[in-house]
Amino acid sequence: MTSKPYQLFYWPIPGRAEASRVAMSLSNLDWEDVPLNGEIFSSMKNNGELPWGMVPLLRTPDGDLAESVAILRYLGHKCDLIPKNAFMAAKVDEFIDGIMPHFSMLEGTFGIEDVEERTKAREALFLEGAKGTVGLELLEKKIQESTTSWIAGTNEISIADILVFTYAFGLFSGNFDGVHASVLADYPVLLDYHRAVATEPRIESYYAEIPEGSLLWTYQPNAFVSASI
Repeated sequence: MTSKPYQLFYWPIPGRAEASRVAMSLSNLDWEDVPLNGEIFSSMKNNGELPWGMVPLLRTPDGDLAESVAILRYLGHKCDLIPKNAFMAAKVDEFIDGIMPHFSMLEGTFGIEDVEERTKAREALFLEGAKGTVGLELLEKKIQESTTSWIAGTNEISIADILVFTYAFGLFSGNFDGVHASVLADYPVLLDYHRAVATEPRIESYYAEIPEGSLLWTYQPNAFVSASI
């Protein structure tokens, strides 16, 4: 760790901190991505450094801030990723609050210890009428309803886009048994949206070079080309 004014603490995976990492990468903030391990996490938790006992945690010049969406909203203001217009800013909040419950589709599967059973349970989430399918269909509907290129109808990319991009496509990175990237072949609108965000120049630059085997492959422009064929 360094003495940089902004420090983001999270596990070395995309997860709930990836949207905040992207937001800070689009800004001029002087920040550090601090990867956690079990020892550091336990120490921070035991020392009372985690307000809700969980991460991510963002250290700022004004103090510590927890909860992934709260952190993202804070960074949205700092990084000019929230519209100045009060109504449009509220539309961004509305979208985030409305879509977040649909990103919890894997809840209930993490406690399944048997890999085969867990895989089948997650595959079932993407059958017709199941929770995962309903969530992806709603996401496509909302994308189609937007009158601009961005998901909440904003003129520029917002934290709503960054949240959807990192959460939705992070699901298909291969990190979760039974969640297959091939599922996205049934969602052409979602794939078009992926390309739009992934080719935003600053985001494309951020993910231009990733380590071999990285879970971040889902955020590159051609990540799901095979799924769209």
